[in-house]
Amino acid sequence: MSPDFFSVAQMFGHATFLLGMVSFSRKSDAHFKQWLTAQNLLYATHFYLMGNPAAMAGALLSATRNVLSMKTRALWVAILLLSLNVALGFVFVHSLWNVLPLLATAVATLSMFRLNGLRLRCGMLVATLLWLLNNIHTGSIGGTIMESMITVVSVVTIFRLWRDARLQPAADALRP
Repeated sequence: MSPDFFSVAQMFGHATFLLGMVSFSRKSDAHFKQWLTAQNLLYATHFYLMGNPAAMAGALLSATRNVLSMKTRALWVAILLLSLNVALGFVFVHSLWNVLPLLATAVATLSMFRLNGLRLRCGMLVATLLWLLNNIHTGSIGGTIMESMITVVSVVTIFRLWRDARLQPAADALRP
């Protein structure tokens, strides 16, 4: 765990922060998943350098999940990914803290494969809060800032999607 703001490990966290802001501000599910994949790959490198293999594994599985969820929403793929997540737990969970990134990955996997729009973003918000706790414990400066900001950006995006859904029936009623 490196407290040095400018260490190589922390710099990967800062870069992850930037990609996270772009990812979670996207209203399009496809764009959201594409940017999130890039963010997860940087995140995995960051956690490797920070010495948190459970979080690294969760981030790599998340990147894989994002790519697969762009191609299919098949329940069997989600179950396969959740099974891999459990297997990773047996390998990498050595303390209660190690559960957080894998639980976050599981929540996000269920969200990506079974939800869309507003519900997808709500599920991802829960996963974000779990990652935030992991990052605080890990000492990830950029990751903690990122997950804090993603929480704010996600709440704003959730509001935007909620508002759009609420306004759509009114707009439809005005059309001839």
